[in-house]
Amino acid sequence: MNSPLDDISETEAEIPVVGADERSFTPVRPTFARVPQPLATVMSLPEVARLEQAVLPSEIAELAVAFKEEWEAGLHPRIEDHLEEAAPELHDKLLSALLRIELTFQADSDEPLFLFRKQYFERFPKHKMLVDRLIAEVDGQDSAREMNIATVSLTETYQHDGDQSDNAESDSFAFAVKPTLGRFTLLEELGAGTGGRVFRAHDPKLSRDVAIKVPHPDRIRSPHDIERFLRATRAAAQLRHDNICPIYEINDVPGQYFVVMALIKGNSLSHHLDEHTRLPIRQALLIAKLIAIAMQDAHQRGIVHRDLKPENIQIDEERHTPVIMDFGVAHFDQPDSPQLTQAGQLFGTPYYMSPEQALGDTDEVGPASDIYSLGVILYEMLCGVRPITGRTVGEVLANSHYQQPIHPQQHRPQVDAELANICLKAIAKSTTDRFATMTEFAKAISACLRRAS
Repeated sequence: MNSPLDDISETEAEIPVVGADERSFTPVRPTFARVPQPLATVMSLPEVARLEQAVLPSEIAELAVAFKEEWEAGLHPRIEDHLEEAAPELHDKLLSALLRIELTFQADSDEPLFLFRKQYFERFPKHKMLVDRLIAEVDGQDSAREMNIATVSLTETYQHDGDQSDNAESDSFAFAVKPTLGRFTLLEELGAGTGGRVFRAHDPKLSRDVAIKVPHPDRIRSPHDIERFLRATRAAAQLRHDNICPIYEINDVPGQYFVVMALIKGNSLSHHLDEHTRLPIRQALLIAKLIAIAMQDAHQRGIVHRDLKPENIQIDEERHTPVIMDFGVAHFDQPDSPQLTQAGQLFGTPYYMSPEQALGDTDEVGPASDIYSLGVILYEMLCGVRPITGRTVGEVLANSHYQQPIHPQQHRPQVDAELANICLKAIAKSTTDRFATMTEFAKAISACLRRAS
């Protein structure tokens, strides 16, 4: 069976006529900062404490405590080094314990856990489901169980590693009953991240399956948070484009906020990159071109995504085309509305954040920031690595200003000079050195496609 990426057609990528006002976007000046709520330190987490007391052999418990103490001392120990100290038959349980400790410390230091998902996959390729389960468990499930939603019952049966023995790679949870959210029946969880949880659900009123996003409770803790969430969603709901996921409705009843979207069957671009590391050059160009054209439509309506990344691009397996998801942190240019974000506040994912976005320079965050993010995605699709590196969020943010990307041809000689220049232009440090618009970016990509055909 062919991959959905194989049949992406250039005929779907017509470049729109450039309007006279396409560069007239004025960014919103933000006014409110979200203060993340840190998780408890690892040894005080009830699940970890119970797991250690009831399940873990003493050797694993000792290594876990030593690992935790090194983290507390700021040493950033390597999981692999500690695994070498244990007998092979204990590796699976020890890996689970150490991963949970490391993820919790990262969450306590306000590092978005999904940022390093791909790195964990590369380090532990045989344990991808374990990585995903623990990320969801540490980052999302504790808070999700605290949601005060009267009509939803997310009854879950958890299987800790000690209870699984030979099934350490099982799903993060299974529903004991079919829970409901309003009129919707939740069927399965599709993903969980720092922004919330996404479920496949059934809408009995219209007899169709949909995707429902329930925002993380920390994202809607104050009236400003709620207003930002509602504004971003309403703005995204105005978009009508084949390569942007349509929003059907929003539930804005206090204590019961969620977004109902089209269910896009397929996998994320991140999933395809995890499997193949990099993509065929023509596929990468077609994907980037379609995204650029769709984002030009959003920019002309005054909407900047601010979090373009492979995880937020779904490859529709039926239409064989990329679909942009999750405008949850988007800018919306609406002059008569109150300002809801303040200078210095960071939104987005560090590896894909432009230098001005990494500084929290809200006066400069605009369409050029999305162009930068798409440039990073194109670079990653072509080269199999991101142009900016770093072990921690702080390093990544600093490197976005000072680190010069390795020339794409050094990663992949088949990338011609013109295409390499397009990548580097899109991720230039200065906004004025990048493409002026997404349309200009798409036209440059089209020229490469014509030369390659």
